Amino acid sequence: MPKINLLDSKTCTLVGLVTNIALAIFKLLAGIFGFSYAMIADAIHSMSDCLATGTVYVGLRIGERPPDESHPYGHANAESIAAFLVALIILATGVFVGVSAVDLIAQRHLETPATIALAAAAISIVIKEGMFHYTLKVGKRNNSPAVITNAWHHRSDAYSSVAALAGILGARLAFQYSDPIAGLVVSALIVKMSFPLLRSNIGILMDERPEPAVLDSVKATVLKVGGVKAIDSIKVHRRGSTFTIDVEVAVDSNLTVEQGHRVASELKNNLQNKIEHVQDVMVHVNPYQPRQISEKK
Repeated sequence: MPKINLLDSKTCTLVGLVTNIALAIFKLLAGIFGFSYAMIADAIHSMSDCLATGTVYVGLRIGERPPDESHPYGHANAESIAAFLVALIILATGVFVGVSAVDLIAQRHLETPATIALAAAAISIVIKEGMFHYTLKVGKRNNSPAVITNAWHHRSDAYSSVAALAGILGARLAFQYSDPIAGLVVSALIVKMSFPLLRSNIGILMDERPEPAVLDSVKATVLKVGGVKAIDSIKVHRRGSTFTIDVEVAVDSNLTVEQGHRVASELKNNLQNKIEHVQDVMVHVNPYQPRQISEKK
């Protein structure tokens, strides 16, 4: 029997999916039989977690497919698309929960929540906060935008359970409106969390350059290669959890084609071996011109 790697992105996502399904069913039943809209809203959020986690898993499976004739750079962007869809799911869930809470307040169909709803909220907080830390660790380890986005979806569910817990406690202490008001708080928290996730994933899909630390690391690695006198251009493209690097460097104009090729090969190998998550490197060699300013020192 093969050993299960809990730090693998797909394994982590499957663990999250199973956890979300079980928790969503439990919270929905607790909300229905415990007369708590806040808990029902929290359960709806967990159901959206199931959809989001399933989306991430599909994105990861597609993203690991090798390059083909139609996709010469591979399928890694499927992971970025999955992350963007998850952020949209989070936003849509927040809006739905908020509209439903307003409708409940307007209709004034309020009941005092039962103890089971209170217990469900407390259990959800512990489980979802644990899933957040576990999933975020795996996402950062594998440089996966989809898994990282999914981690924040777990955190938003934990926040919504905190709001539900407060609302249920307030309703049991005779302020019944606190339960649907907690549903509104849940809605606001979810919507607020969706915006930075949408922004970051749109940046990836729009081929936004990575953070300065990645570029600085690439530049430092390039300039350590013997024969490189200057950097003419560096472009780093993020595709899912991996990077593709296009770099133009200047070398001594007296080098032969073979010598220039050796410099390019060494540069490519160094970038692939020393920079994390690099999938491919394209190196273009230019003759060095003394006026270039990014000279190697």
